[in-house]
Amino acid sequence: MKTTIERPRGALIRLGAAMHMPSTAPVVQNSKNVSLPHVSILNGPRQTLVVAQPRAKSTAPTKTGGAPHVLLVGLDDQGKPHASWFEENQADAAAVAADIMGMALIGVASDELAAIASKLPRGKLFESGKAFVPFVKRTVYDQLATYFDEEFAASTAARVEAAQAAAAEGYAKASKGEVPPRQPEDWSKIVVGDLVLAEDAPSEGWFEAEVIEQAANEQFRLKWRDWPDLPNFTRGITDIALLHPKHVAA
Repeated sequence: MKTTIERPRGALIRLGAAMHMPSTAPVVQNSKNVSLPHVSILNGPRQTLVVAQPRAKSTAPTKTGGAPHVLLVGLDDQGKPHASWFEENQADAAAVAADIMGMALIGVASDELAAIASKLPRGKLFESGKAFVPFVKRTVYDQLATYFDEEFAASTAARVEAAQAAAAEGYAKASKGEVPPRQPEDWSKIVVGDLVLAEDAPSEGWFEAEVIEQAANEQFRLKWRDWPDLPNFTRGITDIALLHPKHVAA
């Protein structure tokens, strides 16, 4: 006769002990989440690093080898969702990256999270302490956001709102000629007020345009810098080119 021993439910992941690195976060017994301190790279409000409560541990391997152990999830300053997974032996470094980048760290400790993780891109760690966490669909982010605590969700919203307000202020100053338009060096950093390149027709070449609005699905509303009387237009991020960092606007 076989005896079935059920794994205890409600155990919490404690990064300091499980990942062999000291933790400055208080240990909370029998709570839904464990919160760790966050250091904002924008010198803004401190956020909360979240480790979700495990349910039923799942270690299903992925196509790329290994098994997702933790997830990094968050919004960038433009409000775009990012998420990726890391193996158990990367958990220490992933925790550091989450703290630096203002993202939530979620332990893959349930079948539901394992199923979501199987559809996420694998993250990459850098020597700087940061990580490559690709874009994901908003619906996927919304699923993972149910594991955030209220403090983290609120501080993330406040950070994004502050960043977008700063971008709008910069655009207003640039429009008045008080400051030159910013020239982004990376497509992921394009914000309202930036100066980029766009083409009206493939045979006519590329011309300077200013970003006046950021729409959904990586679409941007633009206006021609040198022809302000022409109608504004929309271009996707793949149809926008960047100026060289050393370019000086005429």
